[in-house]
Amino acid sequence: MVGGGPVGLAAALELARFGVPSVVLEQRAQTSRHPKTRNFNTRTMEIARGWGHAVHQRLRGIDTPPGWKSPIRFFDTLTGAETGQIETLGFLGPGPEISPALPVMSSQDLIEKILRDAAAATGLVDLRFGHEVTRVVTGWLPEDTEASLEVLDPRSGTAYTISGSALVAADGVDSLVRRQLGIALDGAQAVSHFVNCYFRADLESYLGDRTGVLLYVGGSEAAGVFQPLDARGRWLCQIPVQREEWEAGIHTPEWCAQWIRAGSGIEDLEVEVRTVGRWRMNATVADRLVAGRIVLCGDAAHQFPPTGGLGVNTGLQGMHNAMWKLALCARGSADWSLLDTYDAERRPPAKTTVEQSLANFHNVLQISVAILYGLDRQLSPEDAIQATHRYGNHLGVEFGTRYASGAVVPDGAVPPAVDDSYADYRQSATPGCRAPHLWLGRGDGRLSTLDLFGPRFTLLTTRAGDDWRLGAALAAERHGVPLAAFAIGDPGIEDDADAFTSLYGIEPTGAVLVRPDGYVAWRSPAADPDPGTVLGGVISQILGRPATVSVEPA
Repeated sequence: MVGGGPVGLAAALELARFGVPSVVLEQRAQTSRHPKTRNFNTRTMEIARGWGHAVHQRLRGIDTPPGWKSPIRFFDTLTGAETGQIETLGFLGPGPEISPALPVMSSQDLIEKILRDAAAATGLVDLRFGHEVTRVVTGWLPEDTEASLEVLDPRSGTAYTISGSALVAADGVDSLVRRQLGIALDGAQAVSHFVNCYFRADLESYLGDRTGVLLYVGGSEAAGVFQPLDARGRWLCQIPVQREEWEAGIHTPEWCAQWIRAGSGIEDLEVEVRTVGRWRMNATVADRLVAGRIVLCGDAAHQFPPTGGLGVNTGLQGMHNAMWKLALCARGSADWSLLDTYDAERRPPAKTTVEQSLANFHNVLQISVAILYGLDRQLSPEDAIQATHRYGNHLGVEFGTRYASGAVVPDGAVPPAVDDSYADYRQSATPGCRAPHLWLGRGDGRLSTLDLFGPRFTLLTTRAGDDWRLGAALAAERHGVPLAAFAIGDPGIEDDADAFTSLYGIEPTGAVLVRPDGYVAWRSPAADPDPGTVLGGVISQILGRPATVSVEPA
């Protein structure tokens, strides 16, 4: 892994779940001191449940308290007039009928520490912070059988070469790996320039009940956004600045403190500026996410405007899609062509999400103009806010993406229609969709269907589907892949509401095969006379390997 940010560390955690060792190379000497991203959305926290109870609970423990995930508010100054707001259900989460997880709103500096600790605890991750990758040597050509890098250890001044079965490039916006491979970015670059300031100040005592996830200000002396990090005095602000000023680097801690006072409307506010950063806003997706044995993840693969909170989440969800495939390839269980389905499945939704995040940004600009200058030649403040309703309301893109590739066996069905595919979501077990959440069991022992999925394929049926379970065991042995089979209704996974078959679109004798990333690979609505052969063919297709052995009917 090149890059030890949230996506690189999470990729190492995912591979460790499959028993695959990895090396993380990060040029920084330590994890981030700057908050940067804040939001781990519900789908990301579903993924985090797979990293173990301790990791999941530590992430839950840094969440902001109630009242700070919605709405987005618009002010002239924080203590002045409020001009509008947008409810942000995506930051609140869809609720327990859709997911067993809850989103976390915190800060990247805390998140990275937790992920680094977790990676170290696996015993399978070699963490090399302070090591700078200088060149990709091999790995991108079709004939390459390994990926190798040249690395510099600045502390000792020594250079070395490291090689492995594959390379995950999670090395950020200015990815050395992407640039060396000549992979172009599609989309708008340097759309706007920002100064980020991480600071401490007692803004909470002035806000009262006007809490929210993002607090935009559009006064004559300061325009930008305040972001609460913990509701206990830690804040981040994003300040748009002119490109020339940004390039000159004139925005000192003192300048930021004055902006904070102007934006808050509190002239004598005590401000402790901790770090100041600069960044360019891009809205781009790489032309390809896979080159031979090299995969691009996170900001190396796509860069998002922050207006939507989907950048790191799209990176983590894409990583989750790629790592189970990479693990099976590295272990020799799958053909390397399986890795190409990562590009097919994740690049289209990334492009859609990038475009919507950019549209959110332009709408927010119109809100600011309308508020600051009272202009109605484009949109009134009310109309602009209505046009930005997708900002923070993204359950469709978060949960509703449907994959189409060789790693999915379609059955002719389509997911249920929704009014807005970006904002709205209805659960569906149509192949290519996220496997639906359903509460199983009883009392304190209740668990989700999602808890049945792990670093393996999972077959779900009912107690009437014993033939499917036997066929699954034969297919797993034949292909050398882990596969668990569960009969919904068995002790501990009771379905007292009798909802499983309806939700998953099968009869009691049917079955559904779920991939290691929790997406439906295949389903059969009813029994089949030759379940072993059927499942063997499905797994063979997914793994990119032709079937060569027949299985006798059960």
